[in-house]
Amino acid sequence: MRLHHIAYVTRSVDEKATKLADLLGFRMAGPPTIDEVQGVRCQFMKMGDGGLLELLEPYGDKSPIQRHLQKGGGLYHLCFEVDDLDLTLQRLRDTGDAIVVCEPVPAPAIDNRRVAFVVTTDRDLIEFVEAVRK
Repeated sequence: MRLHHIAYVTRSVDEKATKLADLLGFRMAGPPTIDEVQGVRCQFMKMGDGGLLELLEPYGDKSPIQRHLQKGGGLYHLCFEVDDLDLTLQRLRDTGDAIVVCEPVPAPAIDNRRVAFVVTTDRDLIEFVEAVRK
């Protein structure tokens, strides 16, 4: 398991991306993408150390991030890349330390790799993305 990206909620991914590029030298990692399943418009940015930051803005009336944005936005979740998404989710279910709130679905912004979201008993939102099979 390794950190894949950090997600950040904002009103406008375009405005925030421009500010982060000017302020911190972050670079766009491709064009913005709309994920209708997740109800977000996202923009990945490469940070100086090679890590990824995912900027998210609400897309559609029922976007799940709208509530977070109403509270001011900001840090939203951590995403970890795992070799076996199904096994990881089953292990979490078995321990009872997390609830799967979004079963695996393809993520257009990550080459349609499957992603899933869990909420831990500490109320942390964590995303898991399936690693590219070699």
